[in-house]
Amino acid sequence: MATTLTIDIGGTKCAAAITDDDGVHNLESWPTTGSTENLEHAVAYYQRHLESGGSPAVAIGVSFGGPVDFRTSTVKRSVHVPGWSGFDFGEWSHKTLDLPVAVDNDAKVGALAEFHHGGHDSDDLVYVTVSTGIGAGVISSGRIVRGVSNEAGELGHTRVSEDPKLCSCGRMGCLERMCSGYWIEQDHGRPAVELFADEEFLAEYSRMFARGLSNAILLYNPSVIVLGGGVSRVGARLTKSLTDNVSRELESWSHMVPVITTSTFDRDGVHLGAKELTRDLF
Repeated sequence: MATTLTIDIGGTKCAAAITDDDGVHNLESWPTTGSTENLEHAVAYYQRHLESGGSPAVAIGVSFGGPVDFRTSTVKRSVHVPGWSGFDFGEWSHKTLDLPVAVDNDAKVGALAEFHHGGHDSDDLVYVTVSTGIGAGVISSGRIVRGVSNEAGELGHTRVSEDPKLCSCGRMGCLERMCSGYWIEQDHGRPAVELFADEEFLAEYSRMFARGLSNAILLYNPSVIVLGGGVSRVGARLTKSLTDNVSRELESWSHMVPVITTSTFDRDGVHLGAKELTRDLF
């Protein structure tokens, strides 16, 4: 039963866990700070695990909240997690723990978790994470879709509106700019949990978000779309409204409308996905 040190690096918090075939163990989280300090937390966590008699890890799996080069384990650029652009996880892992490492963005890691552990019984699945930003991980015919530069799935930066609001990427009208948790709170000056309690807001939000999901459906033809991240906690009210709006958007392709559901994972999912990443190391 191979033990993996799994690390989640997000815009507001980081976490580490020991993950094996039995699941996720002793998960510990802390607020996101500078890159080196975050990893010092993870190393200290792992050392405590060893000192308490825990099994040594055979690899490290990392979920990162932004674009990474999966092949070189390097962060490409860091928008939502400041201070990480160009960071080389391979070099860090070799120098600090002498373990092989696999790194991918949080959406692809989430897709792997849903595909292998979510019980969806589907080889064609899109996982959409909606929190500080919006990203998608795509499973097609049982394989993760990466693209030539490992940036397939940037659903948040597809244009869904003529609204001139500027996204962090420099474009206007991006799905992320219109529908991410961060931006809706900025635009409305209220916490997302309060906004989604308002049926009128939910209806308008769902209409906009459905445009982005419809684009993903036409491109990838999934049987299931799984929503993750903070916004997914709205639950059945959101998924029903999205299903209705997607059905209207895709009236001529009604046979393509997939099941839209929310992830059943809380904090464990990203660590299960990070462990799946490491399987290709051996």
